[in-house]
Amino acid sequence: MSVEVVMPRAGLTMVEGTISEWKVPEGASVKKGDVLMEYENEKNMIEYEALDSGIIHMVAKEGDTVKVGGLIAYLAQDQTEYEQIASAGAGASSAADSAPAEEPAAKPDAASGSSPAAPEPAAAPGSASAPAKRSGRVSATGLAKKMAKEAGIDILDVTPTGADGIRVRARDVEAYLAAPRPAAGCADSAESVITEIPWKGVRAAIAKNMYNSVQQTAQCTMACEVNATKLLTLRESLKQDQEMLGVKITVNDLLCKMLGKVMLKHPMANATFDGSTLYEHSHVDLSVAVATEDGLMVPVVKHIDTLTLTEISRKVKDLAERAKTKSLLQDESSGASLTITNVGMFPIHMATPILNPPQVLIVGVGQPVQKPVVQEDGTIGVGSMMNIFVTVDHRVIDGMMTGRLLADIKAYIEHPEMILA
Repeated sequence: MSVEVVMPRAGLTMVEGTISEWKVPEGASVKKGDVLMEYENEKNMIEYEALDSGIIHMVAKEGDTVKVGGLIAYLAQDQTEYEQIASAGAGASSAADSAPAEEPAAKPDAASGSSPAAPEPAAAPGSASAPAKRSGRVSATGLAKKMAKEAGIDILDVTPTGADGIRVRARDVEAYLAAPRPAAGCADSAESVITEIPWKGVRAAIAKNMYNSVQQTAQCTMACEVNATKLLTLRESLKQDQEMLGVKITVNDLLCKMLGKVMLKHPMANATFDGSTLYEHSHVDLSVAVATEDGLMVPVVKHIDTLTLTEISRKVKDLAERAKTKSLLQDESSGASLTITNVGMFPIHMATPILNPPQVLIVGVGQPVQKPVVQEDGTIGVGSMMNIFVTVDHRVIDGMMTGRLLADIKAYIEHPEMILA
């Protein structure tokens, strides 16, 4: 009996995935453990391995967005069953997408008996001038239609460039979108050009998740200013020992190590909440925000409270590099109990970071700024002052809990020897 292949769930917050590429052809015999396809969620590009063996019949196409648990393919147990599934029409749209479809033949004019005039030559792809719109039924791949719909353009405006000169493919839509076109109503096209950028894939998923986060949680941001002078001095000292340590310790590494200690004292903040049940984590699983070309990624350092400073440094660097190349493993981008976002490399002193549900806490760090400060002996000196800002889900964490958490973070930063204790 055939087996249904469904869109997997990669992380608690994933609700849908987009199929980027099928790794096997239609009708191929696959074995358990073979990579069937690659899909995108809001955080990563992930390979999906077959859980059973069989002959694959695809229901969803490349570019399709499917809800978690939604059907994407069948695995037939033998050739006879595969032919029955395919002939029954399951995933007929996929079959239609696998071979070029012909345009309907032109019919003679009923009144004159003559044939219509030959169509005008197609414009070259990427041309700044828009090609003449074709009429009638259009032949296009599923991914091309999806891209055109998301971009809000008429697929009839896109010129096919394939060998058959008939079928519109994804690359044709990309060429059409990349070609500069004058803004509507502008007389001088050389002075005003609008570039259309389809909002899709990872960026679209991130945008949707951020919107849902604000709509579905009671977010509240609080902040305090800390004296980071000793922390920065410690970092410079460790930097001098880089050759002996075998790794270049950063301020962010020290802050990650600090949170591994602090959060064990605040179990309700080191937790996830689904709206009805709070799940306290016995270890600190920290998401570290990483900026990439596709948006902000949050790879997870598991059990960071058990790692040494050098182990944390190596792990964070490895995860950050692989996040930028979309090569994280599935469990490296999910399951976190809180997030840290450090914007100290930019002239940002204060922010209101958005929660990454089901987490109930995100910790932000601003840029250190030199200011006059009162020293421990009462004299006025210069200190490197830095803002720590936290966004909490106020359904779980109230003001008193947030105040105690910020007080502990402040104590560790201003007495950084405790971080290494």
